[in-house]
Amino acid sequence: MSGALTQQQLGELSEKHQVYRNQAESISQQINVVGITIKDVETALTTITALKDESAGTETLVPIGFGSFVKANLVNTDTIVVGVGAGISVEKNIEEAMSFLEKRKDELIKYQEQLNNTISKLAQELQHIEKLVQKHQQSQQPMHAE
Repeated sequence: MSGALTQQQLGELSEKHQVYRNQAESISQQINVVGITIKDVETALTTITALKDESAGTETLVPIGFGSFVKANLVNTDTIVVGVGAGISVEKNIEEAMSFLEKRKDELIKYQEQLNNTISKLAQELQHIEKLVQKHQQSQQPMHAE
């Protein structure tokens, strides 16, 4: 494509640019959410590891959010209630729970990598469009004779 573009081509490029920007913003938000979810899974794994050697009746602090905790006594340290999706939780022994969470973490990391690849491709497309428009703008500037 030469430096000069028609008004229609400029309009199409502008629309495409806006669509790509919106997609990139949406994917960026998804990447942030997945990152937070990965940290939550890591926290669960760390907590399970720490509690695994505790015995029933042990007093512990349970996080309730915003850096706040409530004191609680452990009733059973042999099983963990794990959220499996769609608001459903199941009871698993410690090894099963950790295996499930590790697998979930791996899936999330792969998904995050896919999102990163997609946003990278969108960034390349955005740069390509910007270069085309810049080339067009340069070709429209009058030449100055010295």
